Amino acid sequence: MTQTAPTRIAVAGAGYIGQAHMAAAHQAPGVALSAVVDPSPAAQAVAQAAGVPLYASLDELLARDRPDGLVLATPNALHVPQALQCIAAGLPVLLEKPVATTVAEGRALLARVEETGARVLVGHHRAHS
Repeated sequence: MTQTAPTRIAVAGAGYIGQAHMAAAHQAPGVALSAVVDPSPAAQAVAQAAGVPLYASLDELLARDRPDGLVLATPNALHVPQALQCIAAGLPVLLEKPVATTVAEGRALLARVEETGARVLVGHHRAHS
């Protein structure tokens, strides 16, 4: 029987929502949390508790590692720039809501997704809570 490698997921944002995604990654069969991306000093303890490396930026993560996907649970103002960075790197992304802080930013992101065929999923995990 051939065993497949787990899907490696990195989480950007070590706050409450990011930690919820980290816990879900730890519990999901076939998934492995691969890294935490967050520049805050408190993120070191979060990454250490999760048993994964910490990167201060997406640039650093992409220079040193290549996860199969990334969860963006960062401050709202960073959602579109970071999603665009992931799209440029060919990295599938789960983007927490709100997708953008302005309609114009949201439209620009949508245009880029449609232009490239990028895989972007919006995190509506509480839609039916």
